[in-house]
Amino acid sequence: MVLKGLIAVVVLYLALLGRSAWKQGEFAQFVRSLALVTALLGAIVAFVAVFIWIDRG
Repeated sequence: MVLKGLIAVVVLYLALLGRSAWKQGEFAQFVRSLALVTALLGAIVAFVAVFIWIDRG
């Protein structure tokens, strides 16, 4: 339940940031930045998953 609330807060925050970027004409930069952060977090998660997988084997 707490996780769903946290996800909702993050989504709401990102929506408000996107709306602000849209009004300032910087939505493309916002999307690029969001994609970069998502890719970096994905790379970290993948690295940790591979490390755990290797450690178990």
